[in-house]
Amino acid sequence: MVRDMKKERVKNIIKVIVFMLIFCGFMALGSVMLYPKTSDPEGGLSNPNARGFYGEPKNSIDLVVMGNSNAYSAYSPMLMWKKYGIPSYVVAEGAQNIAETVNILEELLTCQKPKLIILDVDLLWQGKTQVSRVEGNVKSLIYKYIPIMKYHDRWKGFVLGDSFKAKNYTYRSSSRGQYLSKTVVPYTGEDMMVKTADVESVPKSSRFFLKMFLDLCEENDIDVMFVEMPTANSWNYKKHNGMTKYAKELGIPFVDLNTTEGKNAINWKKDTRDGGRHLNCYGAKKVTREIGKYISENYTFTNKKKDPEYKGWNKSYKEYKQFMKTDKKSSDKKHKKSKKADSKQSDTSDAKKQKTEKTTTENKSETTTESTATEEVTESASTEATTTQQ
Repeated sequence: MVRDMKKERVKNIIKVIVFMLIFCGFMALGSVMLYPKTSDPEGGLSNPNARGFYGEPKNSIDLVVMGNSNAYSAYSPMLMWKKYGIPSYVVAEGAQNIAETVNILEELLTCQKPKLIILDVDLLWQGKTQVSRVEGNVKSLIYKYIPIMKYHDRWKGFVLGDSFKAKNYTYRSSSRGQYLSKTVVPYTGEDMMVKTADVESVPKSSRFFLKMFLDLCEENDIDVMFVEMPTANSWNYKKHNGMTKYAKELGIPFVDLNTTEGKNAINWKKDTRDGGRHLNCYGAKKVTREIGKYISENYTFTNKKKDPEYKGWNKSYKEYKQFMKTDKKSSDKKHKKSKKADSKQSDTSDAKKQKTEKTTTENKSETTTESTATEEVTESASTEATTTQQ
């Protein structure tokens, strides 16, 4: 009888192992079949504008700005190109957390090797509570190792013949990742940067993934600089103190652009497109000037404006200049047209990011934060309206 029980137990264990092997095989095969094969908006790749670096010549990007929607709203690669001849790219998504940033950095390093990465530290506080932050970071890891979880919706347009094709990531963004908006919606709230000695420390879950990010940069001889892009309602002086302290411990320069004074200081009546959360193109000009000034004084870059291999950048700058010249009405109309095509693939993966946070909300103030994350995701998809295929 004991022998029979042992046999039965062994059978059950074998059944479980076989089931797990079949399940893992199914997940692996499904991930390969459903993973996007092109990087244009129609191809279904998550945030193609943020991943336009795939379409740039290998190792041609010298400077990368990473972060969430604050980053892609506040930095202009075209202005950095015009002033300093530095080819740069904004690799940022709406509601992006630090774990997702590590994932995208790994993608970036397959085809680019920048000299400097500027990390917008606002994403270290992505998510209202510690639970929602951990949950968001874990989900990013799951998406990395099991892509079918991220791209399962693509079965609707599934074509068997395309499933095993090689990846063809040639799509380029003429704005190099920036979200272009000339909309002006003033901020009317109170000053969030009133000085205080209070400190809000960097969340522990974010520190874990930040270390992974910094180690990856060190392994690839990439300098790192921390910034906080101007925002009137997701940052405050307590976070400023916490980040300043932590950056000193790490030995990494930190520039809080919410404390900028003089001609590059943000005018919250004119330089925001949505009441203080994100900057518009006018605010991005000031931020880019301030960043350009800092890196020109502290880092060495080669001016590549006259390099024939970068002539496409001069063409892109002309497009940017034309956009800035057109009146707001006509430029917005143009963006709405191209936005239609992109709305179909409107960031389903990022939408799930914010959905998770909604499910874990424990109170009304959490709900407010999540609606902001929703807005970020929508903007991440609409970023594509500012791009053209070259």
